Amino acid sequence: GSGSPPPWDLDRSGGLFFRPVRAGLLELLRMSEPVVPPGAERLLRWIMAAIVVWGLFHAFGAWQLNHDVRRPLIVLGCVAAFLGFWLVMLSARSRRTTRR
Repeated sequence: GSGSPPPWDLDRSGGLFFRPVRAGLLELLRMSEPVVPPGAERLLRWIMAAIVVWGLFHAFGAWQLNHDVRRPLIVLGCVAAFLGFWLVMLSARSRRTTRR
């Protein structure tokens, strides 16, 4: 056929295997310009809000187990740490892409 061959093929025994990618992942990331689709920031806010609601739901469930306030605090602390780390990474990415 025309074009490039598919990234997979059949070996002699009939098993499926994948051909190695010619360029490494880091090379591909360096070559590509970051593209932010329209509405991405709004979508991220909705996803983060859903994670907060998810954390509150699980924190309430943890509190219901034996009414120990430490349990929901641990759950909410983990959710806050995750979202905080995510926001720091998004901020670093934003600073890095604006320098280009």
